[in-house]
Amino acid sequence: MDLSKESLPSNASDNSAEVQQFRGTEVELQSLKRTETLLLRVQSKLSFFNEQLREGRKGIYLETLRIYLIMAVFVLAVFSIYWGSYFDRSLRYKNLRMLVVIEDDQIVDGMEPFIGNSVRQILNTSQAHFLGDWKIYNSSEFSALAAKDGLSIFDEVKKQVHHQHYWSSIYVKPNATANLLNAIEAGNTAYNVSYNSVVSYYETGRDYLAMNSYVTPNVARINDMFLRMQGSIIDNMMTGKNTSDIFADINAVKVAASSLEFFKIDGIPFTDAVITAPAQVGLIYMVILTFFSFNFFSTVYPKVAKMNVKPVQFLLYRVGSTIISFLVLSFFFSMVSLAFQVDFTKAFGKGGWPVYWATNFLTMWAVGGINEVAGMLIIMVYPPMIGFWLLFWVVANISATFSPIALTPAFYRYSYAMPIHASYEITKVIIFDTYKGALGRNYGILVAWVCIATVLLTVTSVFFGKKMAARAIAEKQRQEEEFLEKFRHEDGEAINLEP
Repeated sequence: MDLSKESLPSNASDNSAEVQQFRGTEVELQSLKRTETLLLRVQSKLSFFNEQLREGRKGIYLETLRIYLIMAVFVLAVFSIYWGSYFDRSLRYKNLRMLVVIEDDQIVDGMEPFIGNSVRQILNTSQAHFLGDWKIYNSSEFSALAAKDGLSIFDEVKKQVHHQHYWSSIYVKPNATANLLNAIEAGNTAYNVSYNSVVSYYETGRDYLAMNSYVTPNVARINDMFLRMQGSIIDNMMTGKNTSDIFADINAVKVAASSLEFFKIDGIPFTDAVITAPAQVGLIYMVILTFFSFNFFSTVYPKVAKMNVKPVQFLLYRVGSTIISFLVLSFFFSMVSLAFQVDFTKAFGKGGWPVYWATNFLTMWAVGGINEVAGMLIIMVYPPMIGFWLLFWVVANISATFSPIALTPAFYRYSYAMPIHASYEITKVIIFDTYKGALGRNYGILVAWVCIATVLLTVTSVFFGKKMAARAIAEKQRQEEEFLEKFRHEDGEAINLEP
């Protein structure tokens, strides 16, 4: 039987039209439904302080307090490491080993060695002991050490400082008192009183911040104490002499009035401020840069994993690509210093820059590999902690690196084993040509960190991949369940809307 509109009676057709007009079109019904839902949503919004939200507010308060507690603990812990490296530093000046060689220790023609004796007297005071650990040798003691190396006394002094057995030196030249007296009596203005009396040899390149902040200022304080004794030294020298006849010569007065200022010799001066970038601050940026690499490639690794490659090949890609990234980053990092004309030829000639690049590569591999491992572990446990990890890793590496470890509490001896400290020492050799004796140890430290980081990266990558895959499956199941629940809910609403 045909039930089309044409077969219906006219009155039935009219009634249908009236019903349709009363109910509205399907579009109008859907619009009405959406409007009603929107109104319900607006009307269902509650004040944050509504009684119905008490439990929710309580949960938020507790979560906020937990976050503050975590942040407070890590701020106190991490920054205390850095602040602690500076704590009571002045009380540890006595840990700075200083070499003192006094060759003015013999009576010459009845003249006492007043200059040598005055230096020894000053260094035996409590004030001097506060400023450094002064290892005092007389001429016979130190000449035996110099003879073993086939060097003169002063060359042996320079060698001891260059080999970093001492931070600085005070060298009182042989017969300094007698020679000064002869120069005064002869009115010899060509006689360099400072150079021929006391010389201080040091190398700023060993640690340019420490030298300028602690070492040379402390030696200068000893010099000030010595200068305050100059009047009595000259008086003692002139005892029994016919001063009227001697000082009748104006040149004799000039020589006697010449300052006994220590003659300073800087064996490795700091001459270019741009060196601060690669030799110090740049090492901090290096740690941060390796962390950026982890962030940038965090979207690439999942894409490779989804390509259904063999697990072993993916693992090789994961570790290998990380190492290649450090190689590329270290190249451009090293190029910046070359572009700003840092001289890399002092220690290794034309091979200086390749050595510098290789050092930066190993350093990035060491600190960056640990960053990768820590990043994956933190993502699995509590991702917001990544920032604090980076802060900790920087602070742990630099706290006692850019200052003498001898001036820090014993806790900071761990810095000798840290990758950034090793890289810092190597970089100073490359740029300043400081003592090379510790190169093997410092490269060994970097290689050890590289091995540890590579092993940990391999193991952690496997564990991280399994963990993330399990989470992805669980998330997919959760989304499917939410979709089905939503579908059932919407389907039920659609049925209820039927006339």
